[in-house]
Amino acid sequence: MRYSAAHKAQNHEKILSVAARSFREHGGDTSGIGTVMKKAGLSKGGFYRHFKSKDDLFVAAVARALDETATGAVEAAQSAPEGQALRAVIERYLSVAHANSTGSGCVLAALAPELARKPLSVRKRVEALLDAYRGRLMPFVPGETREEKLAKFSVLFPSMAGVLTRARMISAPEERERLLTEARKFFIQAFVGQ
Repeated sequence: MRYSAAHKAQNHEKILSVAARSFREHGGDTSGIGTVMKKAGLSKGGFYRHFKSKDDLFVAAVARALDETATGAVEAAQSAPEGQALRAVIERYLSVAHANSTGSGCVLAALAPELARKPLSVRKRVEALLDAYRGRLMPFVPGETREEKLAKFSVLFPSMAGVLTRARMISAPEERERLLTEARKFFIQAFVGQ
């Protein structure tokens, strides 16, 4: 049976949405094609009509996750009072809500070690996605020159991902909140200056 282009696009979107969430919650290596397709309500055999390989799905899911994270950060920055954009991004990123939302949170905090072990071809594609992510957030990073902004971004954002990863490991909610609060204070003082 042939399906319309709209039906195929809808199924593609379902697969991508499920994969982006599942990979962040359980890891890309743990979430096999069969698991993703089942969660999307589709048969495993239909996967290759949408993606050439699991690596292609993985990269597309990382792209989706980075886009979601960047969109949320940009919205927070744009709705912040004048001069408080980066503060709003830091507060949003290092929030308890973000720490508790592995399936919809930062893909780096969820998958960085796994990303580092992927084949070079996959890592290069992810690096390009990270460049685009950085491009969306750089306008909110203080600095006189692009190099200065880039240096700050290159320390701040990976460091926040590390803190978020650590916070997610903490089982006691009050300890998790304490870590996130201290990290927010530190990064705001170091990068925003307030």
